Amino acid sequence: MSLKALTAIPLQGMAVFFLPFARFTGHNPNAGENIKLKKLLTILLLLSVCSADIILIPERVGAEVNETMNFALHAGIRRDNVDWNIGGNNSEGQYVNVLSELEWEDLEILEIGAHGKLSVGNLQALYRTYIWGSVDYGWINGGTGRDSDYHGNDRTLEVYRWYTDTEDDNVFDASIGLGIEKKYWQDRVTLGLLGGYSYHEQNLRLTNGVQVIPDSMPLDGLDSTYESKWHGPFAGVDIKLQPLPHVSLYGLLEYHWSDYRGEADWNLRSDLAHPVSFSHEADNGDGLAATLQGSYHFSRQWTLDLSFLYRSFSAKDGIDLTYMASGATLATRLNEVNWQSSAVTVGLSYRY
Repeated sequence: MSLKALTAIPLQGMAVFFLPFARFTGHNPNAGENIKLKKLLTILLLLSVCSADIILIPERVGAEVNETMNFALHAGIRRDNVDWNIGGNNSEGQYVNVLSELEWEDLEILEIGAHGKLSVGNLQALYRTYIWGSVDYGWINGGTGRDSDYHGNDRTLEVYRWYTDTEDDNVFDASIGLGIEKKYWQDRVTLGLLGGYSYHEQNLRLTNGVQVIPDSMPLDGLDSTYESKWHGPFAGVDIKLQPLPHVSLYGLLEYHWSDYRGEADWNLRSDLAHPVSFSHEADNGDGLAATLQGSYHFSRQWTLDLSFLYRSFSAKDGIDLTYMASGATLATRLNEVNWQSSAVTVGLSYRY
């Protein structure tokens, strides 16, 4: 990856430059307040859901409380893309809006996971209340990385480029939330509102590097890492349809307010600190997550599930901090970070 420095420093075959944080452009001074407002609205939604549990399904209603628990295991294949870029000064001291960019493409992942949901309600309550949680873990089996440095704006005058393999690392996702749901049309349609908190982590390793611009040469001993983390509250809606007695369809759409953190260890850079060579921070990220699922109920308790999940997250106007071996810390602009993920899984659910 292309790092920044006060003067030109070889970066595993590349050179980049330091841009004082005071020169950042596009920084929104009200971004923090906007983020706090969005998170406050999400918290209010969660409190509303909790209130629904107290108001709509209390024991004083007098009806027998009904509890339903679903637990599911699944496995499948997943493909991710991650990229980020920074701005900074080139070797002539001129500001370049995209000085360096790193992309991971077509990360091939084998994923397993678990999901649980507890629903509570009774015949006199207007809604059912539920709490749910999910966790997923995946092994990265393949993928490619590309790092480019530019001398001109808008990704022009490319001066360095190198490619790497990405494998033998992992991804991790976890979510927890509360929701309310109501059934219609003789229980054939269920609509729900939900909110919660999610955490997503991609641990990426760069190996087998080859520089192609300006000259072709291997990057012997390359074994660098980059860890990206997204976390924050979300709100969503879901719908469940049961067109046939043994068949159901499910859809979920979530909007996320997410903070982003990234840390890297650039193992070939002796002038940088280790194990953290640089870090990324952005507090104004957001994302969308969508799930589509088809289920076949071959008994009252057991269900076979086929699911498709898509996520798209991004964060902008952040800060990149580079930690030198001398103890100095250099700052430059993190333009944006993007993460896309799609997965297809097969699972088995048990209801009791």
